[in-house]
Amino acid sequence: MPRTRRRGLRAGRAIGAFALASLAVAACSGSAASTAPATPVPSGVIAVEAAKDSAYSFTPSAITVAAGSVTFSVKNAGNEEHEFEVFKADGTTVVDEIEGLVPGLTKSLIVTLEPGTYQFMCKLNGHDQLGMKGTITVN
Repeated sequence: MPRTRRRGLRAGRAIGAFALASLAVAACSGSAASTAPATPVPSGVIAVEAAKDSAYSFTPSAITVAAGSVTFSVKNAGNEEHEFEVFKADGTTVVDEIEGLVPGLTKSLIVTLEPGTYQFMCKLNGHDQLGMKGTITVN
């Protein structure tokens, strides 16, 4: 093979290797553009994320809804298991709950709420004492 042709093949291989290396670096950079899209939540469903802003928080922490049937879609964005429990205003009477909310999992909960104030929290391993709680105002 002529010498100039070998040089051209080497240059082509080098460019190809550089392009592959650039793609690998871009894919592993962790930039916002590489994150998976959020799972769409149907209209009328209240989306709640556990451990989104900190390990022991719910986002949002204050929710206002109309009385009647309410659907919550709760996603665990954290690294440990959580629960989502809805309580009457007294904080001890459970309306309903989601248990076994492991990291990355999304579960739905449908409850019927009358006008008033309710609380939601994660009581697993004392997470509520670390701030993992919120309020629901029902009009």
